[in-house]
Amino acid sequence: MKILLISILILASSCKSQKNLSQEIDDNGLTLLVQDGYFYTDTSETAVIKDEKALKAFFSRVNRTRKPGIPLPKVDFSKELVLIACTGEQKTTALPYLKMAENKDEETIIEVKMEDKSGQAIAYPFCVYKMPIVKNNIVFKSF
Repeated sequence: MKILLISILILASSCKSQKNLSQEIDDNGLTLLVQDGYFYTDTSETAVIKDEKALKAFFSRVNRTRKPGIPLPKVDFSKELVLIACTGEQKTTALPYLKMAENKDEETIIEVKMEDKSGQAIAYPFCVYKMPIVKNNIVFKSF
C-alpha cells in the first residue's frame, strides 16, 4: 500500500519540461507548428524552408538561448514546406500568425499578421507553419 501511495505522489508531482505543441490546421491548408514570443532578430525576417538541413539550422538559432530547446517539428519535405515569420522587436504580447491571402498561378501570397495587443514588454515573436508544396513563388506580405 505504501508503494502505491508513493508511486501516485511521484507521478502527481512530476511535470513535463516541454509542453506538447498542438498542430492547428486553418482553412487555407497552413498548419501551425510553433509559435513563441522570443527569437532575437533586429529586423523582421521571413523564410521558406524546403529541406531538413535548413530547418535544423533555424531551430539551432532558436534554441541557442533555451534549455531545454524547442523540439524540431516533423515535416515530410517530399510533400510539405515550412514557412517562418520572425517579427523582430515588438512592444506587444501578441504572437504572429500566417494567413494565405491569394493563391495565383504565378505566386502564393502569405500575410504575416498580429493581433493588436500593445503592452510594455519587449518581445521578439515568431511563428513556424507548414503547408503543402506549391510550384509557384511564395511572397510574404507584412502586417
